[in-house]
Order: sequence, then C-alpha cells, then structure tokens
Amino acid sequence: MVLTPGLALSGCGGHSPTGPSPGMAPAPIVIPTITHGRVAIISIDGLRPDALLQTGAPNIMALAARGAFTWRAQTIFPSNTLPSHISMLSGYGPDEHGVTWDDYSPARGPILVPTLFSVARAKGLRTGMVVGKEKFATFRDTGACDTWVLAAPDDDDVASRVSLALGARPDLLFVHLPDVDLVGHASKWMSEPYLNAVRRADSAVGRIVAGLPTDTTIIVTADHGGRPEGHGSDSPQDTTIPWVIAGPSTARGKALTGSVRTLDTAATAAFVLGAVLQPDAPGTPVYDAFVSR
Repeated sequence: MVLTPGLALSGCGGHSPTGPSPGMAPAPIVIPTITHGRVAIISIDGLRPDALLQTGAPNIMALAARGAFTWRAQTIFPSNTLPSHISMLSGYGPDEHGVTWDDYSPARGPILVPTLFSVARAKGLRTGMVVGKEKFATFRDTGACDTWVLAAPDDDDVASRVSLALGARPDLLFVHLPDVDLVGHASKWMSEPYLNAVRRADSAVGRIVAGLPTDTTIIVTADHGGRPEGHGSDSPQDTTIPWVIAGPSTARGKALTGSVRTLDTAATAAFVLGAVLQPDAPGTPVYDAFVSR
C-alpha cells in the first residue's frame, strides 16, 4: 500500500467514525489468533502526526507500510509526558493511575495501578527500558524493570544505549526518544528545527529497529503533540498522536479506521505478549491491526 501524505493528513484532525445507528447491534469483537512474541514500544516525545507526514520519515513510514497505522490516535488530558506515558504503559487514565505531575517526584507516591511491565513480569517475561528523561525513574521505582537505562537527553545516545537492554534479551522493551519534545519547547512545534528533530528521531527509529530480533512486534507512537506555545491542553494539536504497529502477525499497510487511544498501547502490547491487563483497565487491544495466523 502506498502511503499518500495528502490522504493521510486528512485524518489528523478529522471527525471520529460514527457509531452504529440506533437500533443496530454493535459488531462483535473478533479476537485474532496470533503468534505471540516480543514487543518493543518506541515513544517519540512530543511528535505530531502531521510532522511525520511533512518530513516523510522514511523509517517510520516503512513500518507503517508493513504494518497497521493511524495518524489520529488520541492521548490523555493532561497531555504531558509523565502522565501520558503512564497511561500508555498501563492502560489506565490519570484518574486511575494517580499521576498528574510531570517530573520525578517519588515523595508524591508511586503509580497506583499495575503497569505493562508488572503484567509481563508476572508472566515470567523479561522487561527493559531505555529513556532520555529522569522522570521515567517513576517506572524504575516499581521494581518491574529488569533493565533500566537512563541515557543523555539525546536521541542518538538513547539509540546507542538500546544495545545494553537488548543484551538481557527482553520480551518487552520500551524506548523513549526525547529530542522532538525538547526542540519543540525551545523552537516551537512545527518550526524548521522541530521538523529537523523529527527527521533525527526517524533515523534513531531506523537504528533501533535494525537491532531488534526479527520476531519483534514494534509499536511507534508518542505521548502528546504540541502547539507553538507548548502542550498539555485538550487541543487536538496536543492530543492527536501517531500510532504504528508492525510485526509477524500484523496486517500490512492497513490504515486503522477505528479509534485508537494511548491507553490501548499497553493492552495491545500485552496481547502480543500473551498476557492481559487487569479487568478494570480501560485500555483494549487494537485487534483490527492483526491478521490471524
């Protein structure tokens, strides 16, 4: 499938699909039978979908071409880095996980819900995290990360240090690329420096993907977007994020038409790992991204 930027852009701020007409029963949920395996989640901090489309982002677009994708996934409010990532990696919103601040503040208490890492550990799986901001120590403090690497706040250094986590052969790997957000704050979202940072992040994704085992299912997404003045609001520019998944059991070149939320990332990753989140977690697997094996 050819990813046509003009067509894809139309989805970034478009209307959500309508639900079934009154009196019609909702379509049954079809759970595909897939090959379970490793998962790597790559989060590009502060990445707007239209920035991907404007820059071309060949590595991320190549993943989309061999997987499933949407350019209008939604993150939480407040659309800030730490609460958004906790939602992404737990399947719960801020009301449930309890974190609304955006810095490393252990005195405020721990994450109040199980994370994807604790779910994986309970299943006997190995976990790893490579990040570019200290605030991710909030996850380290849960004790559910077998390998936790804090790199410099630089995408190149993060990508270089992924090999340290891969040496432990994690079943679940999370990688955080910080530069796009940092440049967005310094030079404004969608500025030329910001777009250059998106290009560098795409190159980092290419390096990371090249080092992963071939049976890994890869999710590339973001915690939030941003407006020229920043992020954290409920503006669509802040809350609309990309979501791309590619792996042995995913569809190829499929544009996802249903709603995808950052909460669904944890549930989808758990599904690939052969695990499930807690029954009260609002996140649900994006089954439409898969084909049965």
